[in-house]
Amino acid sequence: MASALAEGPARSNMNDLHRETLKVGGTLPERILPVSVLKKGHNNANITPLHTAAINPNVKILERLRTVEPNINIPDTNNWYTIHYAAACEGPEPLKFLVKYGAAPSCLTKQHETPLHAAARAGRNENIKILLEALAKLETTDGDTPTISPGKSMINARTRGGDTALCLAVKNQRLDAVNALLAHKTVLVDHPTSTTQNKMTPLMLACSLGNLPIAECLITHGAVIMARDHKKRTALSYAVINGQEHCAAMLLAKGADFLKGDSSGNTPAHYASAYGWLECLQLLAGVDPSCLKQENHWKLTPLSIAYLKGHYGIVRWLLEEKSDFVDINGKDMEGVTLLSSLLRYADEDCQSDLADQIKFLMSRGADCSIVDGMGNTIMHVFAGLSIRIRQPGDSSQAGMTEKDYRTCFEEIMQHGGDVEAKNQSGESPLYIALQSANLLLFKWMLQYVRDIRKTLTSQWSPDFNLLHALLELPMKVWSNAGFRRGQSAPTQLLYDVSSIINDILLKHCNGEVDSWLREPDLEGLQPVIQAARSYSTTISPYTCQASRVKIFCDYVTNLLMWACQLCPDCLTMASVPQRTPNGFSVPQDSTTLVYLALNVHLESGSLQLLKQTIQLAIEKKKLRELLELRGPDGYGLVISALRTNPEAVRLILRITKEHGCTEGVHNAVLVHGPAPEHGERKLLNKSLAMLMVEMKKFELINELQLSQKDWAHCDADGDNLWHYAARTQDLRAIELFRFIESKGVPIKPNNQDSTPLHEAVQTCDCSANSVLEPIEWLAANYPQVTRDTFGRTPLHYAFASRSQLIESSLADGLRDPIAVVSILSRTMNKQQLDWADCNGNTVLHLAAFKNANICAVTLLRKGASVNVRNKDGNSPLAVAVLNGRQAVALTLIQADSNVTEQVFFPKTTPPDIDLWKWKGAKEEKSEAKVSTIPAQIIANGGDWEAMVYVLMDALGTNLTSLVQMIDASLKECHFNLANQLTKSLQVRLLGKKLSTSDYNLVLTFAEHCRGELVENGVEHAVLHRLYAVGGEVMNDGVSLPLEAAVRHGKWALYKHFKARAGKAWTSLRPSLPTMGPLRNAVLYLSEVKDTFAESVVRELASLPHFRFAALLIAS
Repeated sequence: MASALAEGPARSNMNDLHRETLKVGGTLPERILPVSVLKKGHNNANITPLHTAAINPNVKILERLRTVEPNINIPDTNNWYTIHYAAACEGPEPLKFLVKYGAAPSCLTKQHETPLHAAARAGRNENIKILLEALAKLETTDGDTPTISPGKSMINARTRGGDTALCLAVKNQRLDAVNALLAHKTVLVDHPTSTTQNKMTPLMLACSLGNLPIAECLITHGAVIMARDHKKRTALSYAVINGQEHCAAMLLAKGADFLKGDSSGNTPAHYASAYGWLECLQLLAGVDPSCLKQENHWKLTPLSIAYLKGHYGIVRWLLEEKSDFVDINGKDMEGVTLLSSLLRYADEDCQSDLADQIKFLMSRGADCSIVDGMGNTIMHVFAGLSIRIRQPGDSSQAGMTEKDYRTCFEEIMQHGGDVEAKNQSGESPLYIALQSANLLLFKWMLQYVRDIRKTLTSQWSPDFNLLHALLELPMKVWSNAGFRRGQSAPTQLLYDVSSIINDILLKHCNGEVDSWLREPDLEGLQPVIQAARSYSTTISPYTCQASRVKIFCDYVTNLLMWACQLCPDCLTMASVPQRTPNGFSVPQDSTTLVYLALNVHLESGSLQLLKQTIQLAIEKKKLRELLELRGPDGYGLVISALRTNPEAVRLILRITKEHGCTEGVHNAVLVHGPAPEHGERKLLNKSLAMLMVEMKKFELINELQLSQKDWAHCDADGDNLWHYAARTQDLRAIELFRFIESKGVPIKPNNQDSTPLHEAVQTCDCSANSVLEPIEWLAANYPQVTRDTFGRTPLHYAFASRSQLIESSLADGLRDPIAVVSILSRTMNKQQLDWADCNGNTVLHLAAFKNANICAVTLLRKGASVNVRNKDGNSPLAVAVLNGRQAVALTLIQADSNVTEQVFFPKTTPPDIDLWKWKGAKEEKSEAKVSTIPAQIIANGGDWEAMVYVLMDALGTNLTSLVQMIDASLKECHFNLANQLTKSLQVRLLGKKLSTSDYNLVLTFAEHCRGELVENGVEHAVLHRLYAVGGEVMNDGVSLPLEAAVRHGKWALYKHFKARAGKAWTSLRPSLPTMGPLRNAVLYLSEVKDTFAESVVRELASLPHFRFAALLIAS
């Protein structure tokens, strides 16, 4: 076969030598190259011709290849060595040859298989003998006594899969291999598999496979019949599990004990019943029928197991042939009988056969009065089942017909069933049926109630009464997928409680119904409110027809209205605080029927329940009382409706106008907002009209009937309808403005002096999709420019929202609101454009913050001043430079802004510090608080360097600003720029020296120079230009540049400055008594181990002005 594969599909992956070595009569070429012998077969585990030669019985081929390649025992990809292939060969000669020339018989594959494992699997008994002898020699030193115990011997070693060589021979049913292995004294006949394979012995493997000769051979060689695996199972257990009757008979004949169970207490009889092997069970019962009575650890007998597994042939045989040894009413450890188990595990697929199975068990003596450990009878279990009733014409076989359902009930009743028996929880089957929404069953059960009035009027449950359960039942049925097929709706037959209410409840309990309707349950909900809440949250099946949903909604609405007709107080009744089992009340938001009717998912916006509730309230003269109810959130009805279902608002407004109940509804006011988790509720005082505008429900405004005073209502912030309309950013706002104007609502500022135009602008994001019509209309019709409490005009808010301005986050994000600016600036004069807000910012400052260049050009063209400073002291140009707004900065420079002004960094708020908590040693951080515009431009770097030349052109002959730029370029290490600037400074000085300045440029150079001072480098050129314009190393014996160079270990600068000082070097002295170059050198040496620093210390200490300090250091 291997030769055929090599000639067929694998041909392209093998060479000719591969194919020739696989042929029994193959002819090898006269000349064979070593590379051909080691050629790896592609996609074939990299086998070589050496491997293919090893499985050829003709050893001459292997001998020939060894003459070409001496190392013949090599592995493939799976670590199968040549000796593994030889072990699987049909003939023994290749294996003998390899063993003779030193191939190790203990080689392991990746699966930890030895050649012995390969030989045992293939059933090569001759090869097994050779390998057993070779392995025995490896484990024997002097004489014939092995040095390793059999349990640790390679002969009994397990593979990674957990099998020994004997186990592999048994699994592959190699009888000759089994005999060959057992002939060796080291082979352990009962050595099991690994724990992952349940520690099965070879005898267990043989019996599970049904190989009787191998099983008998193992027993002959001493295999223990009653040996147990990891789960305490015996060989007999495995024979029965796999239906090997002949092996089971052999083991029984040899005395196997079948009455002892495994780790779960299951005997072979249990396994025969579980796996459906009737012949095996009959065999066991023929030896000792008492095995049929035995129980496992769950108290299950073979009869119970056979029934639960669906092996009804075994069940029938046990009940008919062995009835003396089985008990059909036997209980498991939970006290559950066979019939009870049948009902507990019955799903929709097996409900169609449930009636026949119940009849069968009843006919065999099943007793329905037996209770389990919880006191439940068969009727309790049956009452809790969700049975899908199959309708006429339904092609599905799932579920059962109503007739079969009734038959099951009647069978149980005839065999000891009781609908009023109570379990340990005090629940009867009647109670369970109603709670499980089994309405049909509940109706049938009522016919068997002995005293129906007593039963119904007694306490139904500690948590709720009978009407709670009845009124909520339709929603339970509708929501339970077990009552319907797929996504279709359940039929009305399953949820129509009207017959029970009218024919039974009102007939027998008429006096109690009214009190039941007023009685709250454990959650504080009365029956009508509980049912309405359930109805409002019920959803429709995915593919349910709309007509079926409409039928259900009509039914539930009529049911709730029946209750309200009977007890009109249900219309205005509110839930009460929830009760705990201990009798305490739990505070919670109350709810009412009308509030639950505002949002019913199934009604799809028809407001059916709400309409009928309001109509009934009108009939019962309770409309005013209904309208005054408060919802769960504390809001009035119309405000709650606006938040949940705006269409309900239209209905309420029209009905109240029709019946003259507008007061308190049309002019309703939302006084407080939602309560936060911690803290007080915020005062709002928003009118209904304001809420409508805020929610953009403009179409509802026309439904309002308000007085002039109500139209002009102001909220807690002083906003009126104008402010709310201005914030909408809606194209319909213009019509709304005209409507508000027609109602005589005055346009005025609010408590913060903010006008509607302020609000319209600050709510506009000024993007390309912004709605500008409201702003344009307000600016045209009310052109007066005003300022709010913060000193801001509407134009200020074009650049930033109120929150950005309050939080001082103006630098966050860019904006160029030219469309808004062009509208608002039409009505503003130069003085108004320069109005500053509470932070001193004009609109030009804000344009600089936002890099609004087009706006800046527009404002400048209209006369906005460039010289106004804000409270930080910054001009618009300073703001632009500080925040990196290059485009606006260029525009402002071209507009003749003062480029020599200072730039003030924003003041940081100090963090709160706990004075009583140690924070460690105080760290002083040096922050640049003040800069200049030229210096800041250079500090910005990048594209800003080009701005320097614009500055130079703007500065003209201003030497101070030029020095500032040189100083900034040195600090930023922009030496090429510093070189150009110092050149310009030299030209402007015309060979003169720079007069005294606040800037020590040589000191700045010394502090920030990072590289070496190369003679032709730009740093060297800059330093000498600084000398040329008047900079010096020493002044009056003090050298601050030298002190800086020493402190930072810049020894090239130190040498340069020393040479520059010349004869004045000996007169060097410290700048202050506590400062100086010697102190700096010592500090540097304490931080860095530097031999040159040591020489500097000695050199400075030798100078006249440092000798006393040197003595102090030495001491």
